Order: sequence, then C-alpha cells, then structure tokens
Amino acid sequence: MANTIRFSVHRNPQKDEQGRDTYQVRQMTWGTVSKAQLLAHMKRYNVARPELLEMALTVLTNEIVEQLGENRRLHLDGLGTFYLKLGFRERTDEQGNRYKPVFTDPSRITGNDVCVEGIGFTPDKEFTESVRHQPYSFEHGQARGDVGHSADYTDEEFMGLLNRYLDEHGYVTERRLVSDFGLTRYRASKWLERLSTGPDALLRGERVGKAVVYRRR
Repeated sequence: MANTIRFSVHRNPQKDEQGRDTYQVRQMTWGTVSKAQLLAHMKRYNVARPELLEMALTVLTNEIVEQLGENRRLHLDGLGTFYLKLGFRERTDEQGNRYKPVFTDPSRITGNDVCVEGIGFTPDKEFTESVRHQPYSFEHGQARGDVGHSADYTDEEFMGLLNRYLDEHGYVTERRLVSDFGLTRYRASKWLERLSTGPDALLRGERVGKAVVYRRR
C-alpha cells in the first residue's frame, strides 16, 4: 500500500528570466517523531527491544559527538556521513546588535573568529534511493492554486500542540513552527509575537546563533 505524501505550493523569492513567478513544492508534515514515540512504535510492532535500541541510540549519539570533535567525519554504511559545519562567530557592535563578520583578508582570520554552526549530513546513495523509490502517492494539501498556505488552528488547538511540543523539547523556534506545525513564516512569527509580548506572555525569546529560541517564562 502506497504512503500518501501531502505537499504545499510556495512561490520562489526570485522571478525567472522573463519576470514570471515560479513555484516549488514542500512536504506538509504532521509533526516530528520523538525518540520516545519511535521506541513505542517499534515496541508495538516488535521490531526490536526498545531498551536495546535506546541504548544503541545513546551510544551512537555520543560517538558522533566524539568523532566530530576529533576532526573526523563519521560514515555509517548505508546511511550517510556526518560532519561539522563551521562558520564565523557573531560579534556585538556598540549598539548591542549582533552581526556576522565579513573578512576580505584571510590572514586576519583566527581561531577566535570561528565557531561550530551545526552538523551536516550527506546521505549515502542507497539510503536516498530507498527513500525515493517507495510506492508513494502525492496529495495536494491545499486548495488548488493556493500558495504559501498556513495550517489553520483555533487558539485551543494551537496551544495544545505548542504545550505538548514545549513539554517534549523545552523550546520552539519560528523554523520549527513552519516545519512541524505547517505554518507559513508570517503566521509563525505572528504566533510568537503574540505569545511573547505583554506582562502575561507565555514565552520569552533569546537569540542563539542565527535563531531566536522561545521558552516558557
């Protein structure tokens, strides 16, 4: 039986050479599966003993951190390669604004200017092919012709989802609201502005790297 992949349509930021709008499609997800949910799923279908899998995941996570910190990439056959993504450390100007430095002279770059921005992952070809060639069908998750559609929640629905997400992850970002809640960036920013403004605000935001991270007050 084919899995049905839901998608939404979004306008590209740049027009084509003839000045016409062009479009792309993105998957509309139902959320993110946590480790606890994954273990419960595997237990339900007797795929593996959850306690053994949880131990293996913990060991693997620690190994990835250790190997990357030892200036190595880590390749898992059939899955892919993990590696560090480096960038320049943010600085603060006289007004307290954060910015990324731009260098025009490579000799001026020192270790104090560099930071770890994240982890990169390059999937192996066989892993990519195994995902691509599943028997999918595709379903438009919007009304035909709609662009940049945002999921429509009542206040009660959204707060229920958000509180469960915060209970599990401890924080949320605009990017997570877009990817995990199906919101447009505009709607995500409006929700975050609403929930982090005023004396009774639920959330407080703090800048971490390029992103603003929101946690409960």
